[in-house]
Amino acid sequence: KIHVNKNIKTIAMSERALENTATKVTSTRNVKPWWMPSKSYVLRFGPSIVCEIGWWILALTDPKLHFGRYTRDTPFTGKYWYMAVTMIFGSIVAGLTSEGGGAVAFPVMTLALGVPPAVARDFSFAIQSFGMTCAAITIFGLGAPVDKEALIWASLGGAVGLAVGLEFVAPRLPPAYAKMLFVSLWAAFAVALYRLNQTKERKVFDSSRHADKNLVAMKIAGNQDAREKKIEAGEGNVMSSDQGDNGDEGESEAMKAIIQTRRSEKMKDVSSTSIDSISENIKAKRWRVFLICVMGIFGGVISSVAGSGIDMASFSILTLYFRVSEKVATPTSVILMAVNACLGIAFRAMGLGTGKIDGAVWDFLAVCIPIVVWGAPLGATIASYLHRLTISNVLYFLDTFQFVAALAIIKPWSKPFPNNVGLCVSSVATIVFGSLFFHVIAHLGEERDRIVKETDSKIHN
Repeated sequence: KIHVNKNIKTIAMSERALENTATKVTSTRNVKPWWMPSKSYVLRFGPSIVCEIGWWILALTDPKLHFGRYTRDTPFTGKYWYMAVTMIFGSIVAGLTSEGGGAVAFPVMTLALGVPPAVARDFSFAIQSFGMTCAAITIFGLGAPVDKEALIWASLGGAVGLAVGLEFVAPRLPPAYAKMLFVSLWAAFAVALYRLNQTKERKVFDSSRHADKNLVAMKIAGNQDAREKKIEAGEGNVMSSDQGDNGDEGESEAMKAIIQTRRSEKMKDVSSTSIDSISENIKAKRWRVFLICVMGIFGGVISSVAGSGIDMASFSILTLYFRVSEKVATPTSVILMAVNACLGIAFRAMGLGTGKIDGAVWDFLAVCIPIVVWGAPLGATIASYLHRLTISNVLYFLDTFQFVAALAIIKPWSKPFPNNVGLCVSSVATIVFGSLFFHVIAHLGEERDRIVKETDSKIHN
């Protein structure tokens, strides 16, 4: 017995020694030289460093031209450095919230600096191609959760909406209407998001797919529970009638056969549950893909007018309908806007839309690149540490400020007739119908929540 105990102790000690050796070997293999940064740091800071070095190399080839550009007057109002200062704030907002850098650049340029909406839109595409792309890579470096399925389908829908909008919508929209459309639509979304967040202890998900799976699982569980209760009730009725008539053995045998049949049906019902689950999940996925693609098209059209919009569209459908957390919807919308901005400036360079890209766009871009490649990743990093409601509060403030500033600067009621009536009516209509649109999306999301809660209560009761 003592000999066996000694052997057991020896084996245990040998196993511990082997584990310690394996741990040391693994840790030794994982140790990198001091000069070799980890993958996350490369993704977080690499793109910004590359863009910054490239900008400085280009700037030093002609310092007088590049550095002198900051103090030059723009063809519109003010100097170029005004936009450089604006984009310090705009780039941080771009990475921090679902509003792209264009959501700050577009109203400032069109309302304060007198830049035509088409030029402001093209600049928004160009600057977000740098800032938002750096922020997107930073998000991957941070390992922040994103809705990958929404990224794919909203990007495809956004590409279609962007091309259609550049060719058929943006050229036909007067400048003043484009400005008011943008701020009114964002104001409507802020109202819907505020209403949603008044629901205390709202359950949120990490992806639209997870939200649908939860809904389908609860539906299947509810149906199965109802069928099981029905079968059990039938068995109880059969047993009670059987006990009430013990004299008739033939009838008793028949009752037992009925019970056995119902029990076999119950087993078949359990096996068919997986088939029902697969079928329901397929239906849910088709509907989910359709919704995300439609909102992507809608966001792409808005981006064709204002330089950003797909971020708002994707954020709204994810948070209002699928109940995805703002902590997931925000980085998802940032990546989507980066993709849409790159497509936007590429489409404009290929000739989609009216006219060529204005030369002032490249001048604005040149003074802002060294700022946004750091500001947007910084905003994305800050967002990873904030509570989802804090992000929502930032959106409320920005959207309200944009709308009030637009009213103060444009003063749509002071325009000559009939533009004064048209601007006022269109602005009010955008807020009303936009709020109604987002309200319907939020209501449908609430219906999904209600189904889940009612099913859960029935199962546990």
